This record gives sequence, C-alpha cells and structure tokens, in this order.
Amino acid sequence: MPFITDEEFESYKDLEESKRTAEFTHKKAIEHEKESSRKFKIATIILGIIALLGVAGTVYFMNFSTPSNMISQKDHKAQVALMEGKIAGLEETIQNLSMNQELEAGDSGGSAGTLTDELVYAVQIGAFEEKDLSMYSENFVNFKEIKSGGFNKYALGNFESLNEAKKFRRELVRLGFRNAFIASYQNGKRIKIEEAW
Repeated sequence: MPFITDEEFESYKDLEESKRTAEFTHKKAIEHEKESSRKFKIATIILGIIALLGVAGTVYFMNFSTPSNMISQKDHKAQVALMEGKIAGLEETIQNLSMNQELEAGDSGGSAGTLTDELVYAVQIGAFEEKDLSMYSENFVNFKEIKSGGFNKYALGNFESLNEAKKFRRELVRLGFRNAFIASYQNGKRIKIEEAW
C-alpha cells in the first residue's frame, strides 16, 4: 500500500482547499456576471420606456397642444399678403386724393390744402422739436405742418366729416402710427372737437 507523508498530505489538503476556493470564486464571478447582465437588461428596458414616453410626449405637445393664439406659417403668410394688399390700396387712395386736391386747387386758384370758412378734420401723426419737414411738404396738399410751442406738428388729410377722419385714423394706427389722433381746423386754426380722441 502506498504511503503518504504528512507533508504530502498537508499539500494535498492545501490543494483541495485551493480547488474549493477557486470553484467558489468562479461560481461567485458567474453569479456576479449574471446579476450584472440582468441589471443591464432592466436598465435598457427602463431607458427604452422613458425614450418612448419622451417621443410620445413630444409628438403630443407638437400636434395636440398648440396654443390658440399661434397661427400656422401658411395663415401668417396669407395675413401678411392681405395686409400688404390693404397698404397698397391705401397708398393708392392717398395718392388719388392728393392728385384730386391738387387738381381742385389748380382749378379754383385758391391755396392748396385749405378750405376757407370750412371745418375740416385731419389726423395728426407726430409732433417733433428737432424735425422740420416743411421743405418736403410744399406740393403735398394732404400734408399739414403746424408750428406750435416749439414743436413741428404733422397731420394728414382734409376730411369733411369726423367719421371719415376716424376711418383714416384707424388705418394709420394699423400701419404703425399708434399715437395718431384727430384734430379739427377752421380757417387754418385748430379748434376743439367735442369728443375726446
């Protein structure tokens, strides 16, 4: 029968212990890898669900929750074209009125832009201390310059009725002259309008 020394037996025992330790370490590594793989799969699923919810939320808010005051680009372009058409029409009307008044002034021999003893309304569009446009307004009969209190005031139009002046003022406000207001004149002097404007 073979004989094993105590030293060989101890080394064999250490070898068995090392083998069990290696198996245990290997088993733990496999379990750790399986656990990491399972956690990675769960994290991937959760991130996929969050991404899907994000995309769905974005689509919902872009398509279904548009504020009521927002308009589409197509509607905006249509409104801009409509306003440009109105502006062109108003410019043509102003030019026609100017030419008609020039013709009437030429026929009557009177001074351009004034109606003697008549009450007329005009829409004042500005009052400036440092601007003087008088050199530009000599031949433009619908354009009035009034010098008052160190200011050069400018008004447009000769309207026979307050309603005509109101309509013209509304159009000027739409064009950007937000501070335009109606003033009335008789014999070239400003008089008070009963209604506040």
